[in-house]
Amino acid sequence: MPLTVMIVEDEMLLAMDLEDILTDAGYRVIGNAVDMHQAIALCEKHGQRIDIAIMDVHLARGTSGVETAKVLRQRWNIPSLFVSGNIDEKMQALALEWAPVGFVGKPFSQRAVLAALASVVSSGTAAQAV
Repeated sequence: MPLTVMIVEDEMLLAMDLEDILTDAGYRVIGNAVDMHQAIALCEKHGQRIDIAIMDVHLARGTSGVETAKVLRQRWNIPSLFVSGNIDEKMQALALEWAPVGFVGKPFSQRAVLAALASVVSSGTAAQAV
């Protein structure tokens, strides 16, 4: 069964690009959130069916991807794959506390995103794949 993915990205063109990449590769995209509040609302509706969140670091309305990843991990045990242009050592150190499945820099390649998700599938580290 393919992974069910939530995209948390405030740049709509990038979110649409990610969705196309994922659906073409056979993943199920449950929705896109532009900020922490929308991500939580999606999880409240679909949380038990979401295997992984693809997460930007800086989200709309001043919300934080790292903080969002924390809430998703604590409430629903949903891991995050960070796809961001703002990946530095400090951000990684903060994010590592919430056991992300990886980090992919922007601009991202289709291959890098799919390779990170493939490693999740093969290792069984997604929330529902465990």
